Amino acid sequence: MAEDAVAAASGMLDNGAMVWVPHDEQVWKKAVVVRRMEDGVSAEVRLQPSEDGEWDKDDGLQKVVNIRDIARLAGEVSDEAMPICNVFDADGADDMCTLNHLHEPAVLKNLELRFAKKMPYTYTGAICIAVNPYQWLDLYGRELYQQYLEQPRDSLAPHPFALSATAYLDMKRTHVDQSILVSGESGAGKTETVKIMMNHLASISGGGTHGTKVIDQVLKSNPLLESFGNAKTKRNDNSSRFGKFAQLQFDNLGSLVGCLCETYLLEKSRVVGQTEGERNYHVFHQIFCLPEERKAELKLSGDATNYKYVSEGADTELTGIDDVQCLKETQDALDTIGISTDEQNAIFEIVAAILNLGEVEFEQNGNDSEKSRVSNEDIADNVAALLRTESAALHSTLLERSITAGSESYTIPLNAEQASDLRDALAKGMYTQLFDWLVHRINKAICSTNNVKTHIGLLDIFGFESFDQNGFEQLCINYANEKLQQKFNSDVFKDVQQEYVDEGIPLTLVTFEDNQPILDLIEGRMGIVSLLNEEVLRPQATDSTFVSKVLDACSDHPSIEKNRINPLEFTIHHYAGDVTYNGSGFLEKNKDTLPTDMVQLLSGSQNGVISGIFTPTQKNKRNSRGKNGKEGRQKGFLVGNTIAGAFRKQLSELMETINKTSSQYVRCIKPNANKSAVEFNRIMIVEQLRCAGVIAAIRISRAAFPNRLPLVEFQQRFQIICPSALRDAEPSEMVAGLLKELIPDMATTMQNTKFAVGTSKVYFSSGLLQRLEDRRNVILKDHAILIQKTMHGYVHRRRFLRQRSAVVEIQAITRGGLQAQRYRKLRAGVIKLQALERGRKQRYLYSLLLERVRKEREREQERLRKIAQEEAAERLRQKSMEEREHSDPQPPVEDDWSDESDKDDEIEESPSGPVSPRTLRALTEAASKVAEAESAARDAKSAAEAALELNRELVGQNDRLRSTLSSNVAEYADAELLRENERLKQQVLQLQTKLVRSQEVSLISAKVVDSRITYREGRQFVEYKLQIETNTRGTLYVWHRYSTFRNLAATLQTKNGYKRKEIPELPNKQLFGNFSEKIIQDRVAKLNQFLEAATNAEYLQWGIRVDQDTCVYKRRVKSASRESISTASTHSSSPRSSSRLSMKSFSFRRGSTAGN
Repeated sequence: MAEDAVAAASGMLDNGAMVWVPHDEQVWKKAVVVRRMEDGVSAEVRLQPSEDGEWDKDDGLQKVVNIRDIARLAGEVSDEAMPICNVFDADGADDMCTLNHLHEPAVLKNLELRFAKKMPYTYTGAICIAVNPYQWLDLYGRELYQQYLEQPRDSLAPHPFALSATAYLDMKRTHVDQSILVSGESGAGKTETVKIMMNHLASISGGGTHGTKVIDQVLKSNPLLESFGNAKTKRNDNSSRFGKFAQLQFDNLGSLVGCLCETYLLEKSRVVGQTEGERNYHVFHQIFCLPEERKAELKLSGDATNYKYVSEGADTELTGIDDVQCLKETQDALDTIGISTDEQNAIFEIVAAILNLGEVEFEQNGNDSEKSRVSNEDIADNVAALLRTESAALHSTLLERSITAGSESYTIPLNAEQASDLRDALAKGMYTQLFDWLVHRINKAICSTNNVKTHIGLLDIFGFESFDQNGFEQLCINYANEKLQQKFNSDVFKDVQQEYVDEGIPLTLVTFEDNQPILDLIEGRMGIVSLLNEEVLRPQATDSTFVSKVLDACSDHPSIEKNRINPLEFTIHHYAGDVTYNGSGFLEKNKDTLPTDMVQLLSGSQNGVISGIFTPTQKNKRNSRGKNGKEGRQKGFLVGNTIAGAFRKQLSELMETINKTSSQYVRCIKPNANKSAVEFNRIMIVEQLRCAGVIAAIRISRAAFPNRLPLVEFQQRFQIICPSALRDAEPSEMVAGLLKELIPDMATTMQNTKFAVGTSKVYFSSGLLQRLEDRRNVILKDHAILIQKTMHGYVHRRRFLRQRSAVVEIQAITRGGLQAQRYRKLRAGVIKLQALERGRKQRYLYSLLLERVRKEREREQERLRKIAQEEAAERLRQKSMEEREHSDPQPPVEDDWSDESDKDDEIEESPSGPVSPRTLRALTEAASKVAEAESAARDAKSAAEAALELNRELVGQNDRLRSTLSSNVAEYADAELLRENERLKQQVLQLQTKLVRSQEVSLISAKVVDSRITYREGRQFVEYKLQIETNTRGTLYVWHRYSTFRNLAATLQTKNGYKRKEIPELPNKQLFGNFSEKIIQDRVAKLNQFLEAATNAEYLQWGIRVDQDTCVYKRRVKSASRESISTASTHSSSPRSSSRLSMKSFSFRRGSTAGN
């Protein structure tokens, strides 16, 4: 059989199998098996890249791993089986028991997928795993109450409502008590999960209304206990510092009639001190929210920082929790529970007395170092006044201790250090008894005394703890978890047994390992608890003697181990892992005693309520009534009691109650330590899964057959590897036939140690299902290769045909393009030639017209000259005649004409005498006109000659151009087209620029109206909200960072020529490391001064990006003013006209004095 197992394991690790291997950072990482090593217990694997795309230095790394170590770590049943990878849906699996391969890495991967999809709840069989989402999801509406009550569990998403509904229905159907056990570490969401289920049960059992007194009281008990029992820790802002078992009581009709609440292990040490970053119980901070006059009555002044017991953690304020509102809820809960005003006053007086007690200081009494005295007696007097006791009696109780030996009593004085310890012990004892009394009063109010038929218990208890330093508290907590794990293992095993019975599989094949030996080690007759109680009673006992006695008494026990380095340490092998405990302080922490005189002092208070709280007969009754109204078990701090002994008794009674119920389990998981809604810390979650016993439950549930498949799915999945004779066979026959072919010597019965066929499922031993998967993968690989070859050929043929068609089309297009280009060139040349010919003809016609005009002008000038000469001669004759008529008669003198060849034409003086001035002027004017006419004629002649010369030159040039064009028309036309193309491009660019400028949204003014702090890549930034007034879009708002203003300042200095003194300086960027509100307000004021000066500058160029499609520009020349800008924007009748007006005022043009 051993050889078969090894062979099966060897077959499981075929080359190429996808498995999980341990990883330092990711806990588990996918890897491919490269080969199995010759030693049979090792394998070489190659790590695979992460699915989330994150880079990892180990991606692709090959290494050798030990199969057995990995199998044990992953929770595999067989040491020879490595964890096989599953194929997950995008949302993961609702129930992880449906996974073919269920182990730790499969659980971790499934939870990670569902956490990313905001699905916090997942089933593992009957277990509900709740991963704290750290945000409120819409999963708890009242419309879901009835759905989970009426519809089958498998038809709805995993939810705590399913567990509470199942418990309620089973209780009504079978009349058997139910319980739901919720566990997890601090901050995992246990308390909230319990409240969710309690609200659901109260609603469905009360007819859907919360108006009844019983339901209100039951629900209001939760915030009341939270105020007195919850506190802020480093891990959780509302951490329960006690365990709670709430039993909801129902009558025979299933209606809620009451609730019985029991508490365990209240953390008393928190009352007198807290570690850094933590707070005291909420009520100690809520009391400072009372009115000032009430605080004065309680002897309180200032705030919580003034009191030692609440300020040691240095975290008195809690983000997200309003202590004022919480105080109102606490007072409302006290009223609802039925606690009277006098009792409420007494509660706050005790809390105030504890706060004042912490301020009492002690000093040495004179020269006697063995005695002490109170250094601030007024504070001690305040404590006595609040507790209604004698001040002298309180002083005596704090400074002395009475010891009774037989019939004699002794009084021993205490030094300052011992008195301080006794003061703290008194404070812890007072608060513990107050808490116990409050639980008793809640039970008295809401616990029903009759008509209780059944109950549903909700256990909210601390999860398994393992720290660097573990002490007495961790031992008690882990002891409780061991008890609960035993119940858990038993229930899981019973579920497996029931499943096998339903499937018809013999139970002889199923076994599981119990943790009873560890419980015997802790609670046995000679166990740790018994030895600890014995040592407490021995006067000479020390922590060292206690540890030595434990190691000697349990030296042969396999679950405990001695630490050879530190004699005070010992290690216990718990179900969730090994925990090393340090015995220092065990004896002192195990004592639950107060001196008798202290008890007498408190019970003798003049306030009846306070006296009743601390009366010895009352303080032992944490739960005065049981399920049927009878007196419950006695708990409290009796003189001589021990914490461990009382806790063992409480735990035994709790398990006795739970063992009588039908239990369900919720395991709460904390995804990260940063309270982030997106971070999934794998290392942290795996530790919690192991501590919660989830992996142990998986190992139990699959001890015999770790892998299973529904028969129908098996038939569909493995039909491909079946011989043709088995493909149509029944699923059971197919299983047997396949496995016989796979392992020839395997038994042919339907139930054996290798596999078992049930009525609806088939179960496989470790490695067997993977061998079937490997056989299937080989065939699928061959078929995949064939499909790939066929598809590759088809794809390449289609690609070739497409390419060939494309080449033909490209050739056709190219030829067409070339012909079109040639045609365009020829056409352009012809058009050019036509233009030149038309120009030649027009020039020729122009020359003819010019010649005709010249000739006509010459003829006209000649005609005018002749007319002018004739008129001049006529006027001369007329003048002569007139002069002769008026002068004396003279003898005729014969005209003496000179030779025409020697003189110009002249008019001689009249024989009668010289010419008169008037005549001379007329003659001069006539001669001038004649000279002007002759000059005009000469100019006309010169112009005509120049025109003729120009015409001759143009004709010659035309002939030369025609010759050149004829010889090279194609090249000339091509160059002309290029120039024309360049010209058109320039025109298009100019038009586009004008279009863009015409559509710009222009800025009128800007100012900062708000600010906020943002985070990017782990850094903080301050962003500012700009209010921008524009010409067309009205008022716009946009968030910008400091760089926007820095860019504007640079633009003003470089492009606009401003000097720093003309514009206010920006605030120093380095100062923004301080993000206080005052600093940011100062910066905003300075930025607004800068913006006002910048936008009112004489000229400015600036652009602000508003969104992806909008950028607001401001461009103003020197002549533009703010009033003209506003006027232009106001009077624009449309967006188009507004844009045109704005551009006139703001746009810069080339050559402008303002710059570009």
